[in-house]
Amino acid sequence: MIIGVDIGTTNIKAGAVIDGRYYGSKYGYATDYRDNMAEQDPAEYLRGTVHCLKELRAQIGGRMKPAALVFSGHAPSLVCVDQHGNPLGKAIIWQDQRAAEEAHLISTLLGETVNASANEAKMLWLKSHQPDLYQAAYRFLQPKDYVLCRLTGQFLIDESAASTMVTYRRMQKDFEPIGRLGLDPWKMPEVVPSELVLRDIAANYACELGTDENTRVVVGGIDAFCEALGCGIYEGHQIGEMTGTSTCVFGCSGSGSGGRGGGVGEGGGGDGSAADHLPDHVIDGKRINVLPLSYSGGTIAWFIASILQRPMDAVILSELEEGLLKTTPAGGPIFIPYIMGARSPFWDEHATGSFIGLTKDDNLQTMYRSVLEGLAYDLRQNIELLDRNESSGSVMATGGGNSNDGWLQIKADVCNREFCRTQYRDGAIIGDIILGEHSVNQRTVQSAIKQYVAVSRTFKPRPEYADAYRRKYAFFKEICGVYRDLTSTG
Repeated sequence: MIIGVDIGTTNIKAGAVIDGRYYGSKYGYATDYRDNMAEQDPAEYLRGTVHCLKELRAQIGGRMKPAALVFSGHAPSLVCVDQHGNPLGKAIIWQDQRAAEEAHLISTLLGETVNASANEAKMLWLKSHQPDLYQAAYRFLQPKDYVLCRLTGQFLIDESAASTMVTYRRMQKDFEPIGRLGLDPWKMPEVVPSELVLRDIAANYACELGTDENTRVVVGGIDAFCEALGCGIYEGHQIGEMTGTSTCVFGCSGSGSGGRGGGVGEGGGGDGSAADHLPDHVIDGKRINVLPLSYSGGTIAWFIASILQRPMDAVILSELEEGLLKTTPAGGPIFIPYIMGARSPFWDEHATGSFIGLTKDDNLQTMYRSVLEGLAYDLRQNIELLDRNESSGSVMATGGGNSNDGWLQIKADVCNREFCRTQYRDGAIIGDIILGEHSVNQRTVQSAIKQYVAVSRTFKPRPEYADAYRRKYAFFKEICGVYRDLTSTG
């Protein structure tokens, strides 16, 4: 039995598939949003991991010991630790925008586009604004690598995560260029393959988790990369997307647009070819293009909490789903979905959201449809970047947000492509399991994908709405262009 553990933005999840049945557990935790900052308590990462694994073991029963634990997690996020692996302060997560000035400085110094989410920018901010914390830091880790550190005592970063950083040298497997920023390269963790198998879990955690001396730990990778694998994205000309708090679109090398701006972060030094600028996949020898979109599932949560002023639960989601049937596709206002800034395809932390074209005939139902459509227009922009030649007519869809039938149908209509919902919704967990099967059980990636990745339902674009959505999409892109001009001129 392989168990996947995903340190997500809002939840930690653990899961396993036994005889075709999915077993899963979840632990939610809070993010502290203040001004342009977004922080989490690293202790929650470890506490949630232990909780999920214990709950999962209780579901499965004591009859099976895990062969391996495989980890994934949100990124780029920063956890400062001392030499014993204890956290120093809060984790600065990927949504944090405090380091915009530092990002601009790094872009100027290195000649590479860097945004405020980049860990180098966060580190430079810490050195400038919290020098005592920076000096005390022994290593800078990602959230899932912090959990790995506590479980195994090793300070590591996987190659896929390292390759998203602009200061990473792929051939040398180090961060020596970070010194040009006035930062200390030795504070970075050791770079290892995502497939690396670790053999020793600390005794105090092994007892609590119910593991034994035969249980292995696989280093894993960024959640979006593992989600791609969990969609079966391994060969060229495949497109997948994951929707949770945010959305990521992914494709393997050979189907990507190239360039540093197309990845989860900026990085991957090398010979300057387009493929070389793509980050490493969690499978050795593969490159992947991951385009992170804005606050998608989070935008729906915002609409429910702030506009409808309702709690986020199954009742309101069902009501909204029914309401979609009473509204006309592409018939209402256009929603610009950048309520927490814009990510791919045009990075702008100052971008804002809005409803364009509201009339007296609109209501909460038409506004909700426009929110889903606006998110789908943003998705289409990124899919078109990955698939300029339209070589892929379908998109594999995973993540909790894709349990919404109405939204998936809107995505299919707006993007004019089939959207194929995966059988198991927790794509990162399934990717973790596939990686574990390959790393620990020595299976081919293709055979593991064949076992764990299947389509449960396909949503086809409806031709009667194609023209209306084509016109609305063109208008959406025009509005986004105006917004870019406004923010660029201050």
